[in-house]
Amino acid sequence: MSGEVAATLLQRWPSFRDAFFGPPNNLRIGSGIPALDRLLATADDLIAQDPAKPVVLPALIDGTTHYFGLAFTAEESRTLRELLQSHVGKTWTDFDGQSVHGRTSGDPLEKAAVGFAGDSRYVYRFRVADRARNEVRESVQALLASIRSAPRRQTRLTLPIGRLIDDLADACAAGAEQAANMAYAVLASDHRLSRANRLFLQVQVLAAFERWNDLDQHPELDTLLRLPRPSLASDALARLAMSKLADPSDPVAFAPIATRFNALIDSVSAIRSAAGARYYTLWALAAGETPEMLRQRLTEAGWAADPTIVAVLSAVSTAGGTPATPVDPNSVNHVRQSVRESLEAGRFDAAIDLLTMLPTDLVDLPAVVEAVSHTFTLKAIALLERHRARHGDEAIRQALYLPQHNDRQIEPATLPHKLMDLFSGSTSAQQISHLVTSIERTGVAELRAPGGTDAACQVLREVMSDEGPGRLSPGIDTCIDLVRDLKASDAPFDDVRSLSYQVLELWAYHDTSGDRHRLARIAQLVGDLVDLGLGVQTYDEVVELIRAGWDPFLTDADLPLGLDLLEHLLAHRVDVTDGLDRLAIPILSRIGAHNAGRVPPAALAVAVDLAPSFGLTIAVPPPPEAVGEQSRTSRPGTRIGLYSLQEQALDRAARILRERHPGLEVVVCADHVATDQLRAAARNVDLFVVMDRAAAHAATNALKAERGTAPVRYAAGKGSTSMIEAAEVWLREQAMPASDIRPPTQRTRTTVAADQQ
Repeated sequence: MSGEVAATLLQRWPSFRDAFFGPPNNLRIGSGIPALDRLLATADDLIAQDPAKPVVLPALIDGTTHYFGLAFTAEESRTLRELLQSHVGKTWTDFDGQSVHGRTSGDPLEKAAVGFAGDSRYVYRFRVADRARNEVRESVQALLASIRSAPRRQTRLTLPIGRLIDDLADACAAGAEQAANMAYAVLASDHRLSRANRLFLQVQVLAAFERWNDLDQHPELDTLLRLPRPSLASDALARLAMSKLADPSDPVAFAPIATRFNALIDSVSAIRSAAGARYYTLWALAAGETPEMLRQRLTEAGWAADPTIVAVLSAVSTAGGTPATPVDPNSVNHVRQSVRESLEAGRFDAAIDLLTMLPTDLVDLPAVVEAVSHTFTLKAIALLERHRARHGDEAIRQALYLPQHNDRQIEPATLPHKLMDLFSGSTSAQQISHLVTSIERTGVAELRAPGGTDAACQVLREVMSDEGPGRLSPGIDTCIDLVRDLKASDAPFDDVRSLSYQVLELWAYHDTSGDRHRLARIAQLVGDLVDLGLGVQTYDEVVELIRAGWDPFLTDADLPLGLDLLEHLLAHRVDVTDGLDRLAIPILSRIGAHNAGRVPPAALAVAVDLAPSFGLTIAVPPPPEAVGEQSRTSRPGTRIGLYSLQEQALDRAARILRERHPGLEVVVCADHVATDQLRAAARNVDLFVVMDRAAAHAATNALKAERGTAPVRYAAGKGSTSMIEAAEVWLREQAMPASDIRPPTQRTRTTVAADQQ
């Protein structure tokens, strides 16, 4: 708990204490009872600590002694429950180890305790047998003394920096702007990241959500353009540059852009998006390369079909183009001079083309190594292998480790070989680290090359044959990254579908880790896969694969994600088959009276609503009257807007909100562009909830512009559950006094805690 929250608790403590020791509690502050004064003094001290620690307070109601235990975080609540069980137990009390959540009586003391703690799950209540009041009082005092004297116990789990960066990349690829901003905030405060790396990540976030003005006006943009950059940061800058040009562009309009941005994309192997491919094309043309050679290079890299590139190359060819630097294959010195010029200008693919024309001479080996260390194409590999066959490995190593090359590495193999080694149980940890880094650099380029995705899929099939992979992680996570990045590169749908299906199959049949973080990524992969469109047979196979891998996640904690996935699959079901039923029934049928109290209310409502679609009925006990009244917190005339492109989930969320909050007006929008209806709704509702994982930039930008400073909340997931939760958190806040509202980081569920499970 932060110092800010602790200060708020300390400020609220006197008013809460006065209310608690009022009717129906017959105990009074200052009554001169030594034992009571001692308990209160201890409680005062515990609340004053930073962070505040749990307290236990007595009450005398109708002649019976009650105790209320209050914690302020989930971890403190677990600790308090364990201490109460060990110090008090069931011998003298009716304490059963359960909080008041789901069974509140509605009396003023309990209501005040829940309000002060912030969550009914953090409040415990038990009665004491008359003959054991003294024993329990002493036990409670000993319990509080142990809490006060115990050192602060806090779990400090530092996630791997690569994992945090992947989370940021996932959020950007999914279009989840709020999640991306939160992930960047975590990374920006991480001491393990250098200032330059924080800048690279910030640029990627700004570009992912097309905040071109913010990026263009960034105070460190000129510094960034001079720094050596990872390919994703270079791609973000290329997207900024291309946003300044009309489509299709031409080399003349590109000239001032080229002067400022220079060689952002120095090789076809570094291209990560259509905008990056266009920038590469225009830069190469501006440097004097011939359209024919450029077209061949882009075709080999899988980018030549881009309509803008086709138009640019055709226009240049028709107009005669910019004259290329004359190259006479018989003039070796002239070719070598052109190689040096290409390397200095950062045109490494052009250098490879020129070096390929030359005989295999040892004098050219440093230039070969220089060029190959920046580009990774089949032509570059063939050139390096030609020199290796002629001069040997030792000559390659000497050229590689010259002072000007000592920070570079040359990938020894193509993507299929790297993947095979990555899943091999005999590969060392150091080799794995190198393989992952190498795949991050060039994996997408190799996948986009003709036949590249088919070759990668064939490797994954071979990995799964016989006894399966010798090592699953980090290979499977790297493959999920490849699917994400391939999709973001606007690759052909068939390639994305093929690789997604193969990675899903690998997860379903071989991942028994129960890794929830990976499960969330697989759910995103499946959502993207079905969005691409599947035939009846493939759809059933995808559902069967999910069912095969879902057994470890048939838990209350994983229910919300399972519901999101079911909603998404239901919306894309292409035929009435029982395949989806076989997945849904185990997830939904395990919900009943025995665990309904542990399921988040929004998820429970969605599950009840979904069940009839699969021939089920979920019978759960109605909430106690007091809880039911607390859940209906909307004030008369309150209007909430919901925006998502997932129309079935949108309608379900609206229907459930209206049922749970009678009188609440809910407006739904599913527009792909900034329509008048969307703008009007944005102006006229009290709250707008946006599912940014399923949204269109044009619509969300218009919505935010219309809202101004009015509240906008973001759904954490891609289903109706998270939309309902976001709306109900806001409704509860409106019903609370301003002093009782906790900061968002304390009142919202965090994914980091769940990831550690």
